[in-house]
Amino acid sequence: MGNNDGRPKLTRIKPKSMLGGICAGFAYWLGWPTWILRALLVFLVLFAGTGILAYIVLWILMPATDELPSDYDERTS
Repeated sequence: MGNNDGRPKLTRIKPKSMLGGICAGFAYWLGWPTWILRALLVFLVLFAGTGILAYIVLWILMPATDELPSDYDERTS
C-alpha cells in the first residue's frame, strides 16, 4: 500500500477526519501528530488566507479511504 520510498500512500483518512480527512491523511503520510497539521491549517486560514482554498483543492484531488491504517496511531503519535 506504500510507495517505493517506504512512505504510505497519501490519502484522505475518513475515520479520523474532522471535515474531509486531509490533515489526518497528511499526518499519517508524514508521520507527524495530527494536531500539528490542524494547527498549521488554522494558521494558514487565519493569517495567510490560503488555507481554505488549499483544503478544498486537496479535498477534491486526494483519494479517500474508509479504512483506518492499522499503524495510524503509532505513526501519528
